[in-house]
Amino acid sequence: MKRICQRCNVISQDFNLWCQEKYCPAENATEIFDNGEWFGPMEIVQPIVITRSAIVYQARRGDEEILLKVANVGCEEKLRLEARAFLQLAKAGQHPLLPVLLPAHAQGAVDHHPYGWTVIAGHIKYYEVFKFIDGTILRNLLLKNPQPWFQHAGWIILSIADVIYYLHKAGKLHLCLNPDMVLVRFDKQGYPRPVLLDLGVADPGQNIQDLWNENYNLPAYTAPEVAERRGGVGTATDVYGIGMLLYEMLAGRPAYEYHMRKDEAVLRAVLEGEFKTTGRIDLKNIPEIAEKSINPHYKTRFPDVLSLVAALKPNFPNIPAERRSFHVNWQIIFIILGSLLAISLLLAMALSLAGA
Repeated sequence: MKRICQRCNVISQDFNLWCQEKYCPAENATEIFDNGEWFGPMEIVQPIVITRSAIVYQARRGDEEILLKVANVGCEEKLRLEARAFLQLAKAGQHPLLPVLLPAHAQGAVDHHPYGWTVIAGHIKYYEVFKFIDGTILRNLLLKNPQPWFQHAGWIILSIADVIYYLHKAGKLHLCLNPDMVLVRFDKQGYPRPVLLDLGVADPGQNIQDLWNENYNLPAYTAPEVAERRGGVGTATDVYGIGMLLYEMLAGRPAYEYHMRKDEAVLRAVLEGEFKTTGRIDLKNIPEIAEKSINPHYKTRFPDVLSLVAALKPNFPNIPAERRSFHVNWQIIFIILGSLLAISLLLAMALSLAGA
């Protein structure tokens, strides 16, 4: 295992972490597993994304490839609530842009084991297991291409908005959207197909003052009403989160710079709400929609996701339907061929007996 500081991204190879930043919580940093290491019965392939609340790994459980999500210290309750929410949502009808929850224990049922826990190096670790999805985290895509083609950006945002609306209909708010939460795969036609890896706080938001933990989201993407814990969160809070994703893909930069800046300085900028325009004078309507969505004043944004989608949709063609690959089931073909051979042999025998 290595240790990583999620504030300044310093990684220690020998597990002893020291940082020159005075307020860096290095001694409380998070353990991170490497390729070939084991987490209980699961072998780690590689970390996919490291967030402040959890780390998602590509892993193997027996012959099965999976996504393993491990809660960081202080965020265990968030993972437990999220696992129960994933189970509840799947029973109501699995959304295609959410990962499929698997039993935490291979021999158990997902109803009884939506999450699991184990002890690693003397520390209790809570985790979830999901069906594997091959893709790239949106943050990593933006590192390679900070300004993706606006049409792809629109399709990603409209897809994520559909998932958030699904959560809202189920009586849940997310409140924690940022590019680390979105896994994007590209289909055979090259169209982006995003998946939301995290359900946020999975809570209607009435008790945000008691519920919120600073590790649930990066300050640069946290809505002002959440950062201040003043209550009054609602559907427009998630409009803010979606708008932050759209703004970043249009501008090629986050609305509030946060790399190598202290959380307190970033939060002050967020609360002041003074962000630059996207600068996308080549696009009509879309930049204004993004900027309205991230207005620091709750009532000035779009009131809900449907209003945001209604404003965005006329600016983009419909999201193309995905062409599913045709897989030949050789087992069934062999059974059919065997049956036909058996029937032909029986017919031949019947004809020979009739001739005799």
